[in-house]
Amino acid sequence: MRLLTSLPVLFIATLLARPVEAGQIVRVTFQGQVVSNQVNPAPLGEFSVGDQVSLTFLLDDAVFVNSPNFPTRGYEIDRDSFSLTNGTVSVGLQPPPSMTPFFVLRDNDPAVDGFLVSTNIEFPVGVPLSQAGSFGQFINATHVTYGGNLLSSLDLLNALGTYDFTGLTVFNWTIDDGPFNPVIIDFQDLTIALEADAWSDEGSALAGVSGEPVLVGSGDLSSGSVNAVDLSNAAPSATAALFIALASTPVPFKGGMLLPNPFFEPLITMTSGIGDFPLPFVMPAGAPAGTELWVQWAIQDAAAVAGVSLSNGVKGTTP
Repeated sequence: MRLLTSLPVLFIATLLARPVEAGQIVRVTFQGQVVSNQVNPAPLGEFSVGDQVSLTFLLDDAVFVNSPNFPTRGYEIDRDSFSLTNGTVSVGLQPPPSMTPFFVLRDNDPAVDGFLVSTNIEFPVGVPLSQAGSFGQFINATHVTYGGNLLSSLDLLNALGTYDFTGLTVFNWTIDDGPFNPVIIDFQDLTIALEADAWSDEGSALAGVSGEPVLVGSGDLSSGSVNAVDLSNAAPSATAALFIALASTPVPFKGGMLLPNPFFEPLITMTSGIGDFPLPFVMPAGAPAGTELWVQWAIQDAAAVAGVSLSNGVKGTTP
């Protein structure tokens, strides 16, 4: 109960913090099959020849670094989402202070396109895993190269899709231990897709001067993830209250229905001159899977039935 009581306080505190840039959450998945494995200790020792394996992780398309030297762009990998698994056991990334892991796009670099999983945004040096070998951490070295017409830009959202052997010129997927490659994986395909939306529109807007105010939630609500609850189409330069709750027992409110209830102390602010209020935030750690966040805005609005318009309510659910 203490966690559920403190969560909204932490949630509101992050809303009041310096705004962060929120983008679309994208999941990257490599699929392959183990060809050889000379590692004995678990968990990598439990990857057997013939096992189907996947490498998956999440990215935010707004969090990236451009190379100053080459047509490459590295999107920062969410460390906690990284998983190399055979369906039974999984291996994660070495925790900080190890170097930042990236998923790198190459566009005409030169005359070829492709993808790297690397701590270097220009070269395929791989990423350190949580398990140590004889020469330091095991390194997951994964990269694929295609012809130069595969990608049209370094924009991650333009690269959504599945990539297999069509147009493939070079691939490498090994788990390295110093100069050796004790695990070799045969690449099968790569999928880049938008992560399933953690937010749903629950309705119950109440019109004002601009019609119905619109609230949109975005982000996957995982621990430490960048999310947003963005208001638009509201009365301009108006006092507004943000209501947050962990459940919904709708109650009548100013001629409409307030969905977040029982709610915590509202966040009072002002809409912009065009009637919007973008509100990115970082999700606090510690929320159990399936925790609900109900959010709705009330806006002072002389054109509304009782002088207050309501946005639609949105519900976010933690993974």
